[in-house]
Amino acid sequence: MGRPHVEFIQGQVIPFERGLYGGARSEVMVRTLSRDNESGASSTIIKYPAGWARREPHVVAADEEIFVLEGEIEINGKTYGKHFYAHLPRGFSRSSMTSAKGAVVLTFFSAEPKATSGAGTHDVRRLVEHLDTRRMAGITGKRAHMNSGDWDPSGTIHKPLYVDPDSGERTWLIGMMPYWSTNKAEIHPVVEEEFAVLGDICFPLGVMRDGGYFWRPPGIKHGPFATWGGALHLCRCKGGPFATTWVETDGPDWNPPYTPVMDGPYRAMVDAAGDYNREPGY
Repeated sequence: MGRPHVEFIQGQVIPFERGLYGGARSEVMVRTLSRDNESGASSTIIKYPAGWARREPHVVAADEEIFVLEGEIEINGKTYGKHFYAHLPRGFSRSSMTSAKGAVVLTFFSAEPKATSGAGTHDVRRLVEHLDTRRMAGITGKRAHMNSGDWDPSGTIHKPLYVDPDSGERTWLIGMMPYWSTNKAEIHPVVEEEFAVLGDICFPLGVMRDGGYFWRPPGIKHGPFATWGGALHLCRCKGGPFATTWVETDGPDWNPPYTPVMDGPYRAMVDAAGDYNREPGY
């Protein structure tokens, strides 16, 4: 089977394990948010120790999509600091990768990330090499490119990061201002994947806070939503272009209990950690 429905888990309850699967980066620590046992694709958080380096030229047999959460990483002489982004296609040549100070990097692979020495070739249409998301202009108005109908985006900001030229799959950032809410629920025809970079968001399964993550299959109604302090999320759609069908509701629950959808090892991790739907604790 592919990836199961996981919605949502606080990434902090998932333990770090040593070494990237596929053997490419044995010295790093990896937190696996989700993984497809058929394709080898995965969503991970990689922790690079200070002084980590791979200086020999190499390529990875998968697309590697990164968003830096903490610290800095260098690839081919370019420095990626906090909230820098890249989409490096399969076969992209890396002359070097280093992290002098250490880094924590949200990382998505399209297949098992096996590395081979030497140079490679890649599809230049699918390359986003170095992007400082802080300096990007945000979209605050209607979003026809997201096929979201007549939804009112007031109180939110959208930053497109990547669009696959063949499949139409997307990656984007969405920010929500404090006290933003919507009475509408959503249904998408494709997988929606989301990682909470900052903030809180209330939806029927609980309050997702910094580090929260979900992988939601197509066709599942979700929402409505609200946020107390605002939020910044990185989102991806997989399986084709994004679109939304809207469903009116009675409005969001601003204090929802944590009732996640998941099974197997993730359920055991959540049960062991206890209720993660916690107030900050002033």
